[in-house]
Amino acid sequence: MQAAEGPPAYSEYPTELPDDFPIAGTKVQPLVNVTELQAHLRLLGAIHKLKQTVQAQEEGIAAQNKDQAWVVFTTRAVHRFYSWASSTWSRSSPGLDETIIPPLDVIMVWHSYLLNPRAYYEDSQRMDTDYCTNLRKIQ
Repeated sequence: MQAAEGPPAYSEYPTELPDDFPIAGTKVQPLVNVTELQAHLRLLGAIHKLKQTVQAQEEGIAAQNKDQAWVVFTTRAVHRFYSWASSTWSRSSPGLDETIIPPLDVIMVWHSYLLNPRAYYEDSQRMDTDYCTNLRKIQ
C-alpha cells in the first residue's frame, strides 16, 4: 500500500489560479480571480474584527452577554440594510458608486443575503418598490 500524497504546494501569496479545476470528472474554469478572492477574505476579516469589537464592549449588553450583544447588533444591521436598500436612488444609476456604498454592518447583512441567491432573486422580483428595484441594481 502506497503512502498518500501530501497536499499540493501553495505559494504564500498566489498571483494566479489554475486554468481549470477538476469537478466530478469535468474541467471547470474559475469564476473569480485572485484579486477578488483576496478582497473577499479582507471583507470576512473585517466582519470578524467587527464582531470581536462588538463583543469586547465593557458597557451595555456586551458586558452581560457577548452573544446577545452580537444578536442585537446584527438585528439592528438588518434594519439598517433594509433602510439603505429602500432609499431612493437615482433610477439612471446602473449600480453602486462611492456615494451609495453602505457601512460595514450593512455590507455584512448584504453579504449574508447574497449567500442565498434564490431568496435574494425572488425578493428582488417580488414587488415594484424602491427596495426590490435597488436589490436588482446591486446584485
